[in-house]
Amino acid sequence: MKLNPVKFGLAFGIIYAVIFLLMGLAGAFLGWGGEMLKLAGDFYPGFGPSAGGAVIGGIWGLAIGLVFFGLGAWIYNRLMG
Repeated sequence: MKLNPVKFGLAFGIIYAVIFLLMGLAGAFLGWGGEMLKLAGDFYPGFGPSAGGAVIGGIWGLAIGLVFFGLGAWIYNRLMG
């Protein structure tokens, strides 16, 4: 079975976007994981425990998921022949 790299990457990009968005919002409104989110902001500029940082994190999550899972699907297809 072959995977469509764009659709596979987009599916996981959406999942990552939601995760990053929820983590940022939890940090902003509930105070959860503030230091961890600030540390993650060092890797993903703009991401942090705020509403704006959560949206930026969602964009990062979409991009990271799309690129890396899409690349993973492409490699999988190549290995399957």
